[in-house]
Amino acid sequence: MVKLTLAELQTKIEARKAELGLIDTPEYTEALRNKGGNRTAEKRELLRRIEQRAKAAGRTPPRAHF
Repeated sequence: MVKLTLAELQTKIEARKAELGLIDTPEYTEALRNKGGNRTAEKRELLRRIEQRAKAAGRTPPRAHF
């Protein structure tokens, strides 16, 4: 078993992305995101609660399509 620190893992991930030609831009990331068209009502409610909790804690909520 190989043990990695989070920093080592991040470095490996970045190298692999570069190897595959993946670009981390907001536009590219948005294009890959699930638009939520087939989400259940339960999942939509879960995402709303996550957003509310993040805002209540003074954090930026994750971007999600409801």
